[in-house]
Amino acid sequence: MVTSTALDVTIQAQILDLMNQLQTDLGASILLITHDLGVVAETCDRVGVMYAGNLCEVADVEELFENPLHPYTKGLTDSQPGGMTPHEPLPSIPGQPPALSNLPPGCRFHPRCRLAGAPCREGSPPLVQVADNHVSACIKWRELAAAS
Repeated sequence: MVTSTALDVTIQAQILDLMNQLQTDLGASILLITHDLGVVAETCDRVGVMYAGNLCEVADVEELFENPLHPYTKGLTDSQPGGMTPHEPLPSIPGQPPALSNLPPGCRFHPRCRLAGAPCREGSPPLVQVADNHVSACIKWRELAAAS
């Protein structure tokens, strides 16, 4: 296991390059667990997004960044700096993540979701195929698709 959280960006880049070289040399796969979407965008082929211990979206990395179809993923991608004007506040996801010892019923993201309705509070949504190689655990994924 390698952690890159507190590393200088130059050292982090060297470690990621080494991991990629080992992957190529050994013909292996790498499972990268990170909060750094920049690292995901630069190094991954596919990405799974988790919230409060549940998988909420899986897609090819380009597809996920271009077309996030879960409100949590959309919140994450919208909160990345880039394309903003100076002094513009960085968008954020409202509220706080739940305590893992006291998870909300239904979709775990619903207390923070602007699209949440009664069905979101009642049952945990399954992962559904929303496009080729793209699944989302949100019953409102069509609304997100229409808005993009």
